[in-house]
Order: sequence, then structure tokens, then C-alpha cells
Amino acid sequence: MVLVLALGIFATGFGPPALVESSDAADPLYAYQVPLAQRLAPPSVGARGAVVMDEATGQVLYGKDERRRLPMASTTKMMTALLALERGQLSQVVRVDVNAAEMPDSSTMGLTPGERLTLEDLLYGLLLPSGNDAAVAIARAIAGSEPAFVDLMNQRAAELGLADTHFANPHGLDAPDHYTSAADLARLARVALRNPTFAQIVATRHKAVRGRATYDLTNTNPLLGRPDVEGVKTGHTDQAGSCLVAAFRRDGHRVLTVVLNSPDYVADSLALPDYAFAAYAWPTLSLPDGPLDRDPATGSPSVTLGQQPPIVLPAWQLPLLRAELPAGAGEARFSVAGSPVATVPLAEAAPAR
Repeated sequence: MVLVLALGIFATGFGPPALVESSDAADPLYAYQVPLAQRLAPPSVGARGAVVMDEATGQVLYGKDERRRLPMASTTKMMTALLALERGQLSQVVRVDVNAAEMPDSSTMGLTPGERLTLEDLLYGLLLPSGNDAAVAIARAIAGSEPAFVDLMNQRAAELGLADTHFANPHGLDAPDHYTSAADLARLARVALRNPTFAQIVATRHKAVRGRATYDLTNTNPLLGRPDVEGVKTGHTDQAGSCLVAAFRRDGHRVLTVVLNSPDYVADSLALPDYAFAAYAWPTLSLPDGPLDRDPATGSPSVTLGQQPPIVLPAWQLPLLRAELPAGAGEARFSVAGSPVATVPLAEAAPAR
């Protein structure tokens, strides 16, 4: 139904209706509308919860039960890392009192009691091999105990407006009252990726960390190595199933994807950016054609657009994007079919040379 309505709106003023009654059932769409319909078709995603979000604006471009509360597995460690970066020092030396051998059937970096590593080393052990031992060591180093650290996690979640998230531990093993939503995880990733150290670590495929032992760390993210992938974090438990938060950059724009409890988290994760980058556009706004105040000497416009806000629109709306220059307003207003989408202040144009 959404597809039919979108095609109908697009066709208004641009030719025949999008869909027609015809005896030729094999050709229900006009030729120019076929690629448009393909771009607008939502992705087929098997995950119980999924979302794709524009990183610049936070706009949700696609969602499937994106507010549904679900177990999050080791995607939890994004919050653990964010708190460590906000409250600790990378050079801080941590004396480990965690024994990975006491964590059977658990992903670890291999820590032993008495090991001394920097907080930065532990962050690599947390985010690459998804070390639950590193999560506990970080929690104790930052807050003194795991319960105290979990309190900080929930406090930070509230500050970020993650209304569908609650933490019970710093690593993500299944526990009562440990849940999130796809939309909340995308918001968390959006904040965490603004930290350059976090962004660097989650984009790293391999890292050797040296303490008393040498830890050969490999990132669990199967998408790393693709030219458009910039992280972020995997997760898997019996209750959560397979989960993946990922960041994709194409043509200078980045989208964040989340799939929770997916039967094929690679296929699901790749379908989401393919849809987003085909169905949406990031237009560069420009002044409208028509009369403008002009420099009498050069004939050039005497005003230009000031700082433009990031904007993302469904691709079919681009032909409907209009700009206006209200007299004396000192700003340009942009709308689609009469609905405002952006207001941009005007600035004096640079002198012609």
C-alpha cells in the first residue's frame, strides 16, 4: 500500500498515474517507474528487530519492530566501551583480577589474574574478540565493581534517551532485565562512533596486545574488509540469537544498521544499506532560480546559502523539492509538496574575482 501511494504521489504532475488498469497484466508499471519501484521495495529481513538509521540526522530510514525489546548479547559492549572512554584514561594501567579460564563457553581475550594491561589494551580485547573477561575487568577498573558499573550503564542509557534499554551486566550474557531495541542500539552506536578511539577500534580487524602474555585479537565482525564497512559490533547468545550493529559509508554518507535475533545476520545487514542508499538521497540544497539581488558590477547573486543542515529524503521526493526566498526573511525555505524540510540562513556571496 505504501508503495502504491508513493508511486501515485510521484506521478502527480509528471505523467500518467503510477499504476493503471490494463488488460496487459504483465506490464502494470510504466517503464520509467520500474527502477523507482525497485528502490522503494522494502528489504526482506529475517531478524526479529531491525533498523537502518542515517548517521548524520538520526532519521530512521527503515524499521522492523525497531522499538521491540529484545536481548542484545555482546552488542552490550558498545556501552561498556563508551563509559570506559568517557570515564577512564587510555593509558591507565589495570591490574586484572579476572580469570578467563573460569568463564567456560564464553568469548574471552584470555586474561589471567595479575596481568597488567592498559585500558586501551582491554578495549581492544573487549571489542575485537568480544572478551567477557575484558568487560568485567573494565567494569571493575572504572566503577570499582560490576554492580556499580551497571548502574552507570543504565544512567548513561537514560541520559541518551534509550527508553527501551536496560542493562544487567557489562558483557551481554543472557540475564533478566537485560534488553534493548534495534532503534536504541543504533542511537547508541551513533554516539559511540563520535569518539575517534571507539571508531578506530571497531574498524580494526586484528591487533596484538602484549602483557605478560601476547594476546592475538581478531575482530568477530564478518563484514570488516568490505570497502564500505566501518564497524561496529557483533553479539550472540542462546536467547538473543545472532545480532549485529554495523556502519556503512557510501558516497560520503554513513548509515547505521542493527539486526537482532537474525537467522542470517550477514544477509540481513547487507540488505539494509542496499535499500537505504537506493531508496534515499542526500540532496545538496541550492538557491531557487528566479530574481535575486545581484551585484550590479558582476551580475552575480549577492547572497548564497549559509551553513546547510544535513538532510535526507526519499529519492522519489527529489523532483518535488522546492526552494523559496521570502522577502526580507534572510533565509531560504525548502519544502516537499508544501511540507517544510529545511530552513537555511542566507549569507553574503564571496566577491567575484
